[in-house]
Amino acid sequence: MKKIIAITIGALCLAGVAFASGKKESPTPTHPEALRVAAITGTSGIGMAYLFSNVPDLGDGTAVSFESVGAADALVPKLLSGEIDITVLPPNLAAKLYNVNPNSVVMGAVVGNGMISLVTRDSGVSTVADLRGKTVSVAGQGATPEYALRALLAKTGINAGDTTLDFSIPNPEIAAALVAGKIEYALVPEPFATIAVLNGGGAAPIRRAFAVKDEWKKAGFGEDFPMTVCVIRKEYAEAYPDTVRSFLDSYRASIEWTVAHPAEAGAYVESAGLGLKSPIVAKAIPSANFVYVPATDARSDMESLLKVYLQFAPEAIGGKLPDSGFYFR
Repeated sequence: MKKIIAITIGALCLAGVAFASGKKESPTPTHPEALRVAAITGTSGIGMAYLFSNVPDLGDGTAVSFESVGAADALVPKLLSGEIDITVLPPNLAAKLYNVNPNSVVMGAVVGNGMISLVTRDSGVSTVADLRGKTVSVAGQGATPEYALRALLAKTGINAGDTTLDFSIPNPEIAAALVAGKIEYALVPEPFATIAVLNGGGAAPIRRAFAVKDEWKKAGFGEDFPMTVCVIRKEYAEAYPDTVRSFLDSYRASIEWTVAHPAEAGAYVESAGLGLKSPIVAKAIPSANFVYVPATDARSDMESLLKVYLQFAPEAIGGKLPDSGFYFR
């Protein structure tokens, strides 16, 4: 996360120079020649994979292209420099980009809600309250999994230190460590929860003890919380709002198709180069909580999550809630 923040701040400084140049441009055409879209490899790109192979016709002659990028720290500079126009990001990073420079991005939609589960062989754990005194390996230090769990522990009355959060195991290795018996409790997103359950048979099989989104709702934080948001370069969104809306309509349709056709979607994900195998994707989609919620409709749930960041790590969202200009209409 520190690496991402450093790259982000540097890129935003360059962007600020460009915005401050005062150089007049020729009139913007009604329709863009191109729309460049990127997905981060991994679960967040699953809902977009269908479009990689079925490139949408936006009805205005815009040439749409797709690419996969290994991680957010490689993607953010490409977004801010104008190499890509639309992508998906964690909600806290999207909010931070906007708060550091309101001319950088706007949010188009929430495209993935809470998909984090506590997985374990311990049949005695079924709620957050049961984690008192336990050591939990957490995928996502400095990101939503960590802070969602911290908020739930505090709400349950478990003081800091009563439950130990362990970040020593790299995210992709946590499921294997649980299967091998090296750890007892793991808080992981999809598809890692599915991988653990599929591979963790035996007399005491690995199970999903609870989904964090269910505990989130029980605690009164909201119906659900965002995990992935679609963002658009603000300059592009302001110049070509109709093109952006047409793409978002196609993205919504892609997500709905993916949820309805997990087996077929798995093949598209693998062919898109998102780093996931088709059979695992097909098994994970029913638990992955892919949604499409337009930005303005998602504001309440976004702010509920971002307030948790304000409590535990305000710097991770730029120190404040984004204002209304963050939410694309």
